[in-house]
Formats: sequence, C-alpha cells, structure tokens
Amino acid sequence: MDEQKMRDLVMYWQQVELDDEAAKRLANQSIGAGKALREVAGGSMFDTEPAHFDRALIAMSGRDDV
Repeated sequence: MDEQKMRDLVMYWQQVELDDEAAKRLANQSIGAGKALREVAGGSMFDTEPAHFDRALIAMSGRDDV
C-alpha cells in the first residue's frame, strides 16, 4: 500500500482528502497490519487463541526482542 493508493481509497470511501503526512501514516499502518496478519495466517484464529493474539500484537509492534 503506497501513499497515493491510500489517498485514493480514503477519498473513495470517506470523501476526505488526506495530506501527505496522514497518507504516509495510514499507508505505514496498513503495511504493518498486513505483515502482522501474515505472521499468524494459517494458524488458529487469534480471536479464539490468546497465544495467537499475543503474536499478532508483537508482530504489529515491530519488536525484535522476543
């Protein structure tokens, strides 16, 4: 997800024009969420398995000390 794609989607969904900083933050959050979900994909659903939920949160945080 790049900044322009995020701008286009937000305009389409919400009729709101994002500034550069907001588009960058939302694109980065989208990328982080995608990476985190890929980490737990194929396992049990994290809403039914607390250990999977913990791994998803750690992956989203970008921590490398665990």
